[in-house]
Amino acid sequence: MSRDQLVTLAQALRELGGAAPELVPSGAREDSSFSGGRARKISVSMPEDLSAAVQQRVGRGEFSKYVTEAVAQRLESDLLAELVGLLDEEHGEVPEDLVAEAEGAWPDVE
Repeated sequence: MSRDQLVTLAQALRELGGAAPELVPSGAREDSSFSGGRARKISVSMPEDLSAAVQQRVGRGEFSKYVTEAVAQRLESDLLAELVGLLDEEHGEVPEDLVAEAEGAWPDVE
């Protein structure tokens, strides 16, 4: 999902009454994105075996990019789950027959 799609999703969450996060920090350029633009150095802690496995997989100099992409995917997933919850609250759950119909239209999707 692109940064613009995430921003649109966050705006939709706000309009539905959800507490969507700000996706552009104050002071950041509007044209920055999750995969480029301005970066801020932060410190995170993670288990040594996990950080070693990432480093081995991505090689020198790509650790931050790998972690950034993982965090962006998690944010996207969290926002989509929040949107689904809000839509379920407002409109009720999707009926099983419609779910089955949608699954039949895309049989290769898990």
